[in-house]
Amino acid sequence: MSDDLTDDEIALLCAIGETDPSKLSCNQTRDLERLILEGYVEATDSYPKSTFKLTAKAMEFLGERGAGLNEA
Repeated sequence: MSDDLTDDEIALLCAIGETDPSKLSCNQTRDLERLILEGYVEATDSYPKSTFKLTAKAMEFLGERGAGLNEA
């Protein structure tokens, strides 16, 4: 099931650096939990905007699909 992410999960991957996890909807929370379990997202305290960051697996996944991320 690992590469069968939904559009909502992919959108959440793209928004991880900007998304406040305390403001996630119930569905987004479920999606985030799955992304963590699948190894696309991990918890961190080194990012000031978010308590989560994308893993190398997520970056590769998004890169293969041409999903651009704002690195600024």
